[in-house]
Amino acid sequence: MINKYFIAALFLTTAFCNVAAEGLDDAVDAMRTGDFAEAYCIMRPLAERGDADAQYNIGWMYLNGYGLRINDSLALEWWLLASKQGHIDASFSIGMLYSLGEGEVDKDLNLAVDYYLLAAKNGQEDAIAILKSMMMRNDKAVNSRLSSIINQYGLLFGERRLVEAKKLNARTGPSVNKKIIATLVKGQAVLELYKQGKWSQVVVLGDADVEQTVWVYNPLLESKQ
Repeated sequence: MINKYFIAALFLTTAFCNVAAEGLDDAVDAMRTGDFAEAYCIMRPLAERGDADAQYNIGWMYLNGYGLRINDSLALEWWLLASKQGHIDASFSIGMLYSLGEGEVDKDLNLAVDYYLLAAKNGQEDAIAILKSMMMRNDKAVNSRLSSIINQYGLLFGERRLVEAKKLNARTGPSVNKKIIATLVKGQAVLELYKQGKWSQVVVLGDADVEQTVWVYNPLLESKQ
């Protein structure tokens, strides 16, 4: 489970990277020495002038109480401003905030998925990993829109494979004892998310009736040429 200790660690290792705007280097140095008031005084004017990195960093200060009173709502406001400018890590952070639903921001997994997708399509690896994990555990927030997500972003999460056998049972787990959800036919496409021995967890492509991930016996799949 993601928590604020994880968020704080992520902030310390990534939030200060690739800072381009003039003046932010001084703010970063101040934060590293624990002078959060100085850092805020430097970043606030930059953020108000529209600097996305400054907006993103101020959001982290509010979330974790770095020199400021913890305020998730204000963290969200600053991150939304940065996200609208295409700041990928801000979009990811919004997704995490809605996933947690702590403090002043209510939990909303549908909005969390929206922002994870916004980050994932721009290559944010943590967002991709979280969305893939949600698919693999058949989280309702993802399953309700699984076909749409896979149609737009499927190759971010796995490899497209074809059914080689005449028929292939799709099951709820990696065992012949698990319930059969659907029967696939030769040439039908799946997106392989994960392999466990001779079993693969997949999304069935082109079949809106199977709105969940299923398990198939992978020796009966062929790689797409």
